Formats: sequence, C-alpha cells, structure tokens
Amino acid sequence: MSTVKVQLDDIEKEMDKIFSDFLNSSFKIRQKAVQKGAEVLKRKAEMASPTDTGDFSSKWSIKTKYKDHRYVGNTKTVSGRGADGRYHETIPLINILEYNENTAFFRQTYDACENEIFQAIKNELEGGK
Repeated sequence: MSTVKVQLDDIEKEMDKIFSDFLNSSFKIRQKAVQKGAEVLKRKAEMASPTDTGDFSSKWSIKTKYKDHRYVGNTKTVSGRGADGRYHETIPLINILEYNENTAFFRQTYDACENEIFQAIKNELEGGK
C-alpha cells in the first residue's frame, strides 16, 4: 500500500478519484454479477410461463442497454384492437397476461426467486462461487 500526502483542501477531489478508480476496476465484475441474477430470473420466467400461449415461453430475453442494470422481458406480441379501434400487432402479450388477475405470474415468479437472484449476484461478486 502506497502512501500519498494530500492537502486538506484536496481531500474531496482525492476521495472522488479513489472511488472512481474502484468503480472502474470493478465494472466488469459488476456486469457479470447482474447478468447472473438476470439469467436466474429469465430461467424461472421460462419455467413459469403459461403453456397455452404458443411460443411465449421461448421469447424471454435480457436487455443489457444500461450499465449495472438488466431488464428481463418477453418479446412475444399479439394483435388486438387499440384505442383507435384498429387492429395492431404490437401488443406485448406479457402486458395482457400480467394485468389479468387470472393469468398474472411474472411478479409472483420474481418474488418467489428474489433471494436466488440476489444470491447469484452475491456469489459472482465474491469470486464466482
């Protein structure tokens, strides 16, 4: 461990640099960890998906657009009548299923495996155990 002498006036700037260096050095590890958690949720969602919805269960995906975040969603769309009265083929089936109290399952799936998701993230952060 090296010793660095810092003027009191510069302490805030030096601390920011230390934290920035730490965040940058752990970036790849964090991305791998949140990916592991997302993979747990995706697998559980595939298993919990209704079976009478065609290829719905095979349409789960993980979006990696933002650092330190993963979005697990379903890309299956169906046609239906929009507010304008015309038929559209871009209604996400997950929205229809999740907002119908008889077919809602995704939130329950997340709640049921939340600890497993966090454990997968924690294990990866601890060195891929």
